[in-house]
Amino acid sequence: MNTPQSCGREGRCVAGKFGNRCICPAGWMGRGCRRPCQDIYTACKRWKNENKCTWTKRIFPFYADNCGASCGACQNGNIKLRHALPPLLENIAWFIGRWECTTTSGERYPEPISGAYHEILDVAPSEVPEFDRPPVNITVTTRTLDGRDVHIDLGFLTSKPFNENTGFIDVNKPLEGDDLVAIETVSNNGMLIIEEGTVTPTEIKLEMKHRKSILSHWKEFRESKRMFILRSPDLLEERVYVKDWHGREKKWLKRYKKTFDYLQDYVLFTEEIGIFHSPTQRSRKG
Repeated sequence: MNTPQSCGREGRCVAGKFGNRCICPAGWMGRGCRRPCQDIYTACKRWKNENKCTWTKRIFPFYADNCGASCGACQNGNIKLRHALPPLLENIAWFIGRWECTTTSGERYPEPISGAYHEILDVAPSEVPEFDRPPVNITVTTRTLDGRDVHIDLGFLTSKPFNENTGFIDVNKPLEGDDLVAIETVSNNGMLIIEEGTVTPTEIKLEMKHRKSILSHWKEFRESKRMFILRSPDLLEERVYVKDWHGREKKWLKRYKKTFDYLQDYVLFTEEIGIFHSPTQRSRKG
């Protein structure tokens, strides 16, 4: 992040030990100055009262980044996101949204379905109550076009950026490395999947690391890899490779269109009247 407009029209990019940062106009903060000034964690006001905004300031920027409003790191505006994306997850901001596709066959991950289907891939920020690696929620709802079969997968995604500022000194850490991601999902057909991989500004690469299922082995796949590729701001491609217990391999591809952007799900806020839906909230319908 150090290209023209990388911090928006009015932001300014400055170099830092743990990556470049944006100095943003009043009311905004974060990568690209796209996030309204607001707290990420529900515990921010308590941490402010415990003086954590001050004594940790020279150690690492966690409280300034995640409790910007309470810690006075930015100026409050009257627009907020319903659920802001934590700074630790800004590397997967392009993946956030409601994505939809319709297929002509029943191939899908992690289990096929009985016929052609419509699928909604929902990747949404969630409330972050306390310390922990914050996740985004993932919900995949797949319904055959004849309405007879429904598969639902629920889970979450977490990320570990290579340049994450932990406040600790990393001895012998290389100068460059990958941002890591992990996805854990459980489905209504009895399958638990854990995938791990890497993320770039336009790709997520995943490999299955753990699976558990009530299904018999002959129905399960033995290996799996998949990729999510951002082809354009509103077009997402999924590529899947699986190998079953008999050594048979399958590959397929499908494309999703973004129909809603949670990073533009703004609400208006004032102390007197509370929070209400904002006319600036936008959805995309394809």
